[in-house]
Amino acid sequence: MSKKSAAVTTLDASLVAAPAENALSLAAALSAADQEALVTAWIDAKNAGAVAAVARVDEAPAALRKAARRGLGILKSRGIAIPEVGHVTQAIGAPKASVEARALFPDGRGAQIWWIAKINSTGSTDVVEVTTMDRVGIVKLERGTPTAGNLRQIWHAWLARAGRAPMEVPVAWARARIADARAQSVAGKQVLPMGLDAASDLLVGDLRPDQKSEAHPIDALGLSLPADDAAKARLGGSLRLHDEPEFASWLPDDPVAVALLESINEKVQGIVGINPEAPPTDDQQKEIDTAVNTAIDEATDAYFDDARKRLYFTRLRDGALSLHAAGSLEKAIDALLVADAVKRAGVVSDRPSETPFLRGLFVKVVAVAQQRAREAASR
Repeated sequence: MSKKSAAVTTLDASLVAAPAENALSLAAALSAADQEALVTAWIDAKNAGAVAAVARVDEAPAALRKAARRGLGILKSRGIAIPEVGHVTQAIGAPKASVEARALFPDGRGAQIWWIAKINSTGSTDVVEVTTMDRVGIVKLERGTPTAGNLRQIWHAWLARAGRAPMEVPVAWARARIADARAQSVAGKQVLPMGLDAASDLLVGDLRPDQKSEAHPIDALGLSLPADDAAKARLGGSLRLHDEPEFASWLPDDPVAVALLESINEKVQGIVGINPEAPPTDDQQKEIDTAVNTAIDEATDAYFDDARKRLYFTRLRDGALSLHAAGSLEKAIDALLVADAVKRAGVVSDRPSETPFLRGLFVKVVAVAQQRAREAASR
């Protein structure tokens, strides 16, 4: 037996003895490399029925089908009888398909990737990947036909890139969110990506033109949120949410971040001078710390106007859904509490700066600037 077929046999010996009626679905779930190895194993095991079942179905993944057709030739050359077409295809029937949707959490700029995939029982797929930005609309679209196994590998690869694999979401909700993004692009007179209309079979489906956005899936999970003092205590520890992949990249908009650093620099210079010859004294350092904290509080409170409250409310709920999908139930609840806090934030009471997570956006700006300053000084 070849090395390739041995690898597949090690994974699951039952694959090598797969009956014709199950051969295609079992092979299609594997990666492209393992599909070829499995066909080799079938040939070595003289499993002509499995090879024929794959070779004679046009909807099978192209590489898998080609390998199986080559396998038929090898089996014939070895004098092995090949089952008749009717004996193989009778049990296969017409390929069935399912549609599923996946999404990544929004990043710090509100960019989010969505996938709508039609996955056939034969292992072939038709996938649309859409990138949206919550203040722009649809900014990118790609379409492809990977095998089902390769598609799941693509999704799994995001775990290393983003810290989370895309979460499975209701198809209707994903379609509605993409439709909302398209409407936003049209309203803002943005250029829509090529291929958007051609992908309507996947992106629109049975979504009605007048249909409003679907309810957020997080609401259907029945999560119980604490109230009053318990909620306030949980919010007090919300800064640690920035350690999660969903929120690690979140920072305020660039112009706001630059304005904060300029304000802090001006305040510090007013305390120690423009070109201080010595490190600040203890009293000066206390004054600097107070000035920095005040600047952060003021920037946080000014940042969350009504428009940003709406944006961050949705972003936080999407982040909470991702946390829940990753098994972090308590952190998902914390994210929902922050979402409620930003929604009700006021000018006098419940100010944004009183929620550590929201204030943390600006604390991170200062921390990044300090880190860069230390790196520059050490060169």
